Amino acid sequence: MDQRTITIINGGTFRGNISIFQKQPDLEAIGAMSLAWLTKGTNPGTKLEFNWVEDYWFIWSEKNVLEPEVVFSASQTIPANLRTNNKITLEKNKYGYFFTNQVTDTMHTGQLIIEEDNSIPGNEASIGIGMSGIGTLVWSSEPNVDLNIQPKPQYWVCYGTFNQGEILNTQQLVDRAIQIEFPTNKYNAIVTLSSNNTWENIIYN
Repeated sequence: MDQRTITIINGGTFRGNISIFQKQPDLEAIGAMSLAWLTKGTNPGTKLEFNWVEDYWFIWSEKNVLEPEVVFSASQTIPANLRTNNKITLEKNKYGYFFTNQVTDTMHTGQLIIEEDNSIPGNEASIGIGMSGIGTLVWSSEPNVDLNIQPKPQYWVCYGTFNQGEILNTQQLVDRAIQIEFPTNKYNAIVTLSSNNTWENIIYN
C-alpha cells in the first residue's frame, strides 16, 4: 500500500491542534459522523507531518452518545480489507460487546460490512471504520442492521482545540478547513497556514 503524507507549515499566529479528518457525503446521509482522526499540536513558525497508508479497520465502542465534542475511544479494532475479510458481526453477551465471524463477502467486494445481530441494543454503543488503526467515521448501533460502507474518503485538514477521536461538527469547520485532493499518482501534499490564519494553495508531489 502506498503511504500518503501531508506536511503542514504553520506560518500564522495559531497555537493549538491541527487535525486531519475524513468526510464522505453519501455516508453522512446514513448517519456517519466524522472523528478528529490524526491530530498534532502546533505553534507559529513550526512544521508538522502526518503519514498513513490507506488500510481499513472495523471499530466499535461502548460510547453511546455521538455528538460534537464527545471523544470516541475504540474498545476493539480489527483489520479489514475491501476484497478479503470485509464483513464482520457485532454481538453482545453478558460480558459485553465483541466482533466475531469475520469473513470474505465476494458479493460485496469494495465494501466493508458490519452486521449487528439481534443481541445489540439500539443506541447503546457505536460502530464504524478506521484507517491506520484509528477511527475515522462512526455510527450509533442498531439491532438487526447491516451497515454497508463503500469507502471513498475525502481528506480535510483543519485547526482548532479538539482532541484525537473527538466527534466533529464538520459544518462548523468550513472556515478553518481545507480539502486535500491527491491527484493520481501523487501521495505527498504540503499546505501552509498563512499569516492571517487562512490556508494557502496546496503543493502536491
